[in-house]
Amino acid sequence: MPSLPVQAPLSSGTFPVGQRVDPARVLVVEDDPHLLRLIARLLRSTDIEVETAASCGEALDLISGLGFDAIVSDLFAPEMSGAKIVAAVRLFDPLLPIVIISGDSQSQRGIDAILDPALFFLSKPFSNDALLSLICELVGVSRRSQLRPPPLAIGE
Repeated sequence: MPSLPVQAPLSSGTFPVGQRVDPARVLVVEDDPHLLRLIARLLRSTDIEVETAASCGEALDLISGLGFDAIVSDLFAPEMSGAKIVAAVRLFDPLLPIVIISGDSQSQRGIDAILDPALFFLSKPFSNDALLSLICELVGVSRRSQLRPPPLAIGE
């Protein structure tokens, strides 16, 4: 029987780009329903499985019950900040990639000061290409499978 090529998992169960067999799973946490739908649609255009949460409480329930390859979270939410999501996730997975998005560009200095190698920041408004490229790299998905090019920008 022919053997399948062995995948070399990186830290936190991620794979090098183009070496995934199973679909990547990403959780998107955003309290703006319009932006939540747009980000989910963008990620799904590359065959990434996307779960969405409109609140941090809902996100924490999903995180504790389902496995994700990356999380995209708004920094400021009415119920709980993205920083608390990061703290909760780091308790059980210190290397899970988390992308924080925020309209407050000053927050990037605070994120950078944390010195977390698996924590990334995108300032709103961000280009679809920037978000998609970052997520695809983090979860090991090639953008060649994208059905059509994304619109110019989301997050305004």
